[in-house]
Amino acid sequence: MGSTLKRKFSSERTEFKGYSRESLYLLLESIADINNTTGLNALLSASMEAACLVMNAEASSLMLLDRDSADLYIDYPPKGLVRGAVRKKRIPKKAGLAAWVTEHEKPYFSNNAETCKTSWKAAEDFRVRNIICVPLTDKKGRVIGVLQALNRKLNKHFVAYDVPVFQTLASHISNAITKIREKEDLQNKLNESEVLFTEIHHRIKNNLATISALIEAEETEIDDVKAKQILRNTYSRLQSVTEVHDLLCNKSLIENVELGTYLERLAGKIAEILSDPQRRIDIQVKADPVQIDADKAMICGLILNELLVNVYKHAFKGLSQGYIDIRLVALGESRIKLSIADNGIGFPDDFDLGNANSIGTWVVNVLLRKLGAEIEIDGSDGTNLSIEFLR
Repeated sequence: MGSTLKRKFSSERTEFKGYSRESLYLLLESIADINNTTGLNALLSASMEAACLVMNAEASSLMLLDRDSADLYIDYPPKGLVRGAVRKKRIPKKAGLAAWVTEHEKPYFSNNAETCKTSWKAAEDFRVRNIICVPLTDKKGRVIGVLQALNRKLNKHFVAYDVPVFQTLASHISNAITKIREKEDLQNKLNESEVLFTEIHHRIKNNLATISALIEAEETEIDDVKAKQILRNTYSRLQSVTEVHDLLCNKSLIENVELGTYLERLAGKIAEILSDPQRRIDIQVKADPVQIDADKAMICGLILNELLVNVYKHAFKGLSQGYIDIRLVALGESRIKLSIADNGIGFPDDFDLGNANSIGTWVVNVLLRKLGAEIEIDGSDGTNLSIEFLR
C-alpha cells in the first residue's frame, strides 16, 4: 500500500485525506477478501463488488486488455448498470474513457461524463453522470486492464481524494489477477507436458508391441525347441516393460504406478504366453494398494517374469495341473513384500540362486541387486519365494 501513497494526481501529492477511519477499514476488508479469492471469475466479481462498496457507487466494471488487439473487453458481467447488455463487449483501441486511461496509464474521474470528449457508450441505454477509472498494472508496470466505478445520480460525486483510494484497491486487484494468470499459465504448461509425457509412453509402448509382434512371427518359423523357448522368454520380458508404459500412458507427470494392478496384468500376460494345452495352471494375485516409482515397478515386473518363466518350465514337470499364488503386501510405510508360491515339485535340495548358471537366474540376481532386495526361498513344499525391498 505504501507505494500507492506516493502516486501523483494532477501534479500534486495525494493522500487518503477526507476518508474516515470506517471507510479505510472498509477498504482494508475489501483488499483482504480479494487477496483470499481464487479463480478468475470469482476474483472479477469480488473486485467489482469491492469497487462499488469502497467508492459508494451504483455500478462498477472491470475490463481486461487484449494484448494482441489492444482492445479492452468485458469478460465478466459488470456490477449494477446494464449487466447483460455489455457482457463480452469489446472496446476498440482509443475509443472511450477506459481506452484513454489504458493508453495514458493515468487515473481519471468526471462528474459530467455525458459531455466528456472521451465518452464511449457500450450500450444505447448506458447513461452515466459520474465516473472514476484507474488502470490495472502488473508487476512490471504494464497495463492489463481498467477498473471503473459509475453513478448516474447527481448527489454521488467523485472527488480528487477518491483517486488514491481507488488506486490502492486497483493495485491489489491487479496483483491478484496476475497471480491467478501465472497459476493458470503454469497449469497450461503442465497440461501440455502431461500430453507430451503420455505421447512418449504411448510411442514406446507401440514400438515394443511392434518388436513383440516380430518375435511372435519369427517363433512360428523356428522348429528348434530351445530356440523357440528363448524367443518366448524374450517376448515375455518385453511384455513386462510394455505393461509399465501402457499404465503410464494414462498417468500424470508423477511417474508412480499401482504395483498390484501392474503385476496382476503382467501375470495374466505371462500366463497367456507360457500356457500349455496339456497342463492347466491357475494364477491368483492378491495385492495391497501400493504406489511405487515406475522404474522400481518395471524391475519388479522383470523379476516376476523370470520367476514365472522358471516356475512354468520346472515346477510342474509330470503334473497335469497346478496353481501359482502371487502376493503383494505393504509392510508399513517403507517396505514391500512380494511372494510367489506354487504347489509344484519344488527346488532340488542343493539349489542356490546365487550359483545358478542360467540366463534367467543371472537376470534375477542382477535385478535383485538393482532393487536392493532381500530374497528367501523355501522349496520344501512346492516353491515359495519372498522378496522384500524399500518403496
